[in-house]
Amino acid sequence: MRNEFRVWGKKIIGPVAKFVPNVQRRIEQGVTVFAFHDISDQPSQFTERYGLVVSTNTFERQIRWIRDNFDVVPPSAILSTELLPRRAAVVSFDDGFRGTFENGLPILEKLNIPSIVFLNMQPILLGKPILSAMSCYLSETELNFTRFCKQAGLESPFHLSLNPRVWEDYKRDRGYFDISAVGKYQGEFVDMEILRRWDGHSLVSYGNHLFEHWNAAALSSEELKDQYLNNERALSDFAAKVNLFAFTNGQPVTCFTKRDIELLKALGAGRVFSTAGGINQNSSEFLLGRIALSESDHSDADLWFRVSRGGFNDRRI
Repeated sequence: MRNEFRVWGKKIIGPVAKFVPNVQRRIEQGVTVFAFHDISDQPSQFTERYGLVVSTNTFERQIRWIRDNFDVVPPSAILSTELLPRRAAVVSFDDGFRGTFENGLPILEKLNIPSIVFLNMQPILLGKPILSAMSCYLSETELNFTRFCKQAGLESPFHLSLNPRVWEDYKRDRGYFDISAVGKYQGEFVDMEILRRWDGHSLVSYGNHLFEHWNAAALSSEELKDQYLNNERALSDFAAKVNLFAFTNGQPVTCFTKRDIELLKALGAGRVFSTAGGINQNSSEFLLGRIALSESDHSDADLWFRVSRGGFNDRRI
């Protein structure tokens, strides 16, 4: 039903959204934040299956459309006390896929567009796959994993409810599983050499996405605090580091709660981001929404439809 609505919405709403006064008013007055993951013409099984990859041609078309319809600002501008320009927008990436750096950032550099990459530093430092990729891989290949998670009271998709205790119990119960196979399934992440190469570039910023890729709502307050602070420490040596945070997975209620928002505010985060979509009417709000674009968003009508789907509303949290 959701896919049907999207298809019909793109056909009916997309072509006219550009001319709807309410949509244009929200764009004029607010800040629109766009989110991406991997940019690649050779996607991994994980990124392709879960809609986390955009091809280089589609990505460049999307960025040109954003540039032509918005005033793209550096992510640090959101933390400034100065007013943002009209039609302000921010471009962001999550996780730290190699394709972001090898394909996405060069396109942005060519078009002179600033961006922020929200990084999970543990996979980068230790070369381990992120938790969501491991959980999805095991769900698809190991009946024992699905059985174990259900016995632990978790519901599918398991990466949203897995916590460190259950994960450690599973590894003790299961013993060995092929990390290299999971890494191939996930797709390559960036390494420290490439991170340092882009560090200090005038168009590139780094933000916090938790040390590992745990779902915030599944963690205790102490676990979330440790994940946030460990990542802050790992990012502290980079000149590109900006005091912004993006929730993993990004959806209200299932992925983060009011408790998590208040904890991150207390820990000193400047702003936090969801991927709940919509245009943010007030850039000084602590929680800001992002619009995640995918490979299917390749025409003007597609993109206008995505932007027009209502303002951000955190009352669902």
